[in-house]
Amino acid sequence: MMERTRQLHFVEPLPGFAGEDEYTLEPIDPRGLLFSLRAVNEPSLRFVLTPADAFFDDYHPDVAGAVAPVLGGEDISLLLVLTLGAGLADATANLRAPIAVSASTGRAVQVVIDDETLPMRERIVRQ
Repeated sequence: MMERTRQLHFVEPLPGFAGEDEYTLEPIDPRGLLFSLRAVNEPSLRFVLTPADAFFDDYHPDVAGAVAPVLGGEDISLLLVLTLGAGLADATANLRAPIAVSASTGRAVQVVIDDETLPMRERIVRQ
């Protein structure tokens, strides 16, 4: 998805973080599996994200049509917010609320998918 730090502008603040709409997105690992999303004005506010297809080949929610007009681009990528435990073996991903990013505009939005079958804490490493 990306090899360098990108500036992202959230068209709507992340739930619970009103007033924070400017973030940096930068790779954490060289393979592009993990990214750091950090608020520009509040650097201690940080999330770890992963591209949706990195761990979930069969995850393809149809959100691009709904978010493309809001983000101003058709090149939509989905990133999942991770909750980390002791390591990646314990990490879970929120499949219900991915972050949609337009590579061409740098605009982003968290999408809440109305599908009860999608878990909010799905293990990324299957055991």
